[in-house]
Amino acid sequence: MTSEEYFRQKISGLKHEEARRAERPMIPSPEAVKTIHVCGVCGKAMAPLAGLLVAKGYRVTGSDNTFAPPMADVIRELGIEEKPFAAENVAHADLIIVGNALGPDNVEAVAARELGTPYISVAEALSLFVMGEQERIVVAGTHGKTTTTGLLLKLFIDAGADPSFLVGGVVQGENTAYATTSGKSFIIEGDEYDTAYFDKRPKFLHYDAKFLIVTSLELDHTDIYRDEEDYFTAFRYLVEEMSEDSTVFLCADNDAAKLRPYCKGKVISYGFAEEADLKVSCGESDAALQVLNFQFFGEELGQVATPLTGEYNFLNVACALGVAIENGLAMASLRETISKFSGMKKRQELLAQCSEKGIELIDDYAHHPTAVQATLAGMRKRYPKEKNRIVAIFEPRSNSSRRKSFENDYPASFEAADLAILKIPPFRHNDDEADFMDSERVCEMIKALGVPAVRFETNEQILSYLEDEIKERDILITMSNGHFDHIQEEIIEQIGLEKV
Repeated sequence: MTSEEYFRQKISGLKHEEARRAERPMIPSPEAVKTIHVCGVCGKAMAPLAGLLVAKGYRVTGSDNTFAPPMADVIRELGIEEKPFAAENVAHADLIIVGNALGPDNVEAVAARELGTPYISVAEALSLFVMGEQERIVVAGTHGKTTTTGLLLKLFIDAGADPSFLVGGVVQGENTAYATTSGKSFIIEGDEYDTAYFDKRPKFLHYDAKFLIVTSLELDHTDIYRDEEDYFTAFRYLVEEMSEDSTVFLCADNDAAKLRPYCKGKVISYGFAEEADLKVSCGESDAALQVLNFQFFGEELGQVATPLTGEYNFLNVACALGVAIENGLAMASLRETISKFSGMKKRQELLAQCSEKGIELIDDYAHHPTAVQATLAGMRKRYPKEKNRIVAIFEPRSNSSRRKSFENDYPASFEAADLAILKIPPFRHNDDEADFMDSERVCEMIKALGVPAVRFETNEQILSYLEDEIKERDILITMSNGHFDHIQEEIIEQIGLEKV
C-alpha cells in the first residue's frame, strides 16, 4: 500500500467526505501562475509562506477570520490586504492555497471547488512553488524540531552557506522565520500533522528530503493518529520514500532508531548511546555554558560549548552539528555558532525578571507530557531547589493535550516543579466530552506526587492567585503551544518585572 492510499483511508467517515475526496484540478506549473490566494493567511505557517511567495515574484492575496499579531504584522509588511473569508476572494486567483485549519465547508474552499480553480496545500505550495531545485534538509520528530531547525539555519548562515528556510519559530535575537535565497539548501521543519482537509498525509511527505533528521518518536497528535503504530507508520513512509542518495540522522536514544531497517540511503545515528555514530557526552559546565564532547565515527571533534540546557537540547545540537558537517561546513564556524545560540523564542526564553528579588519569567512551547517533563527537568538543573522555587504555569491548548490520551502522563511531568498551576481548558465545538481532559483529576494526581497544584478557568484567576503567592527567587515558567491569551504580559505588569 502506498502512503497516499494509506492516508486516504483516514477520510472515511469524516464530515463532508465527498468534498474531501473530490478530484482536484491539475496543478499548473510555477511559470503559468501569476496570482495566488492564501486561505487562512494569518496562520503561523501561512504568513511566512505568503512572504516566500511574494519573494518569488507572485502576486499574493489572502484572507482569514482574524488578523492578530505577530503574523498580522507580517501580512501588513507584505502589503497584503486583510480580508475576511468570502467566495469572491478566490474568483481571480490562478491558484488557491488552503490552510490546514480550514475544513471543506469553508466558504472559500467551497468556492474553489465550484469554480474549478486549482487548489493545493501549504506543503505542496512549498515543494512546488518555493523550494524549486534546492536540496531539502528536513527536521522531523515528535520533539525538538523547531530548536534543531533554528540551530541548523544559523549554522549554515554563519558558515556562509546562504540557505533558504522556513521554521515554526524565530531564533532569539532575530526577527524572521523564513527566507528565500540562491543557496544550495532549503532547511525546513517537517511536521507530521496532516496536510489539508483533502490530504491526510503528514506534511513532511511532500518535501522530498535529501537530508533528514528524526529527533524522536513518541505518540502525539492523537486527534489524527489512533495509536503508536499508526504514528510510527507515518515516519516509516517518510524514510521509505526517500532516495538512495539521501542521508538520515536517527536518534539512537529513543524509538527513532527503529526506523533504520526502512531507510534506503545512508543512515547516521546520534546520541548518548555507546553505539551511536555521532556520540555526545557532557563535559564540564558552569552557570552559562555546558561543554559537550563529540565523536563522529570514532574521530574526536573536540569540545563544543552551548548555553542550552537539558539533555534533549544536547541531542538537538548533536544532530544539527552532524548535518552541518555532512554538508561540508567548517568545524571552527560551527563551534562558534553553537556557543552563541541561545535557542528559539518561546523555547526556554527569558522574558522578564526582577533582579532585586531574583524573580524570572520564562516562556516555553512545551505541551506534550514528555516535553513538559524535559523542560522542567532542565530548568531544575539550572535553578537548584535549595535556591529557587519553580512555578510551572501550564495551558493544555493543543488538540492532543486537551484529550484524555495524556491525562495519566501529565502528573509525573511536573515532578521537578515546586508548584503547578493549570489553566482549565475550555470545551470547544470540536471536542468530545467523553475524551476531554479531566483537569481536576490531573491536579489531584500531581498533588499525590508531592507537588502542590491548583487549577483555574481564567487568566484573571491565575493572576489573582500569583499576586499573593509569588516569593523572592521564584522562577515562573509559562508553558503552552499557543499565546496563553497573553498571560505573560499580564504577569510582567502585575508583578512589576523588567522585560529582558
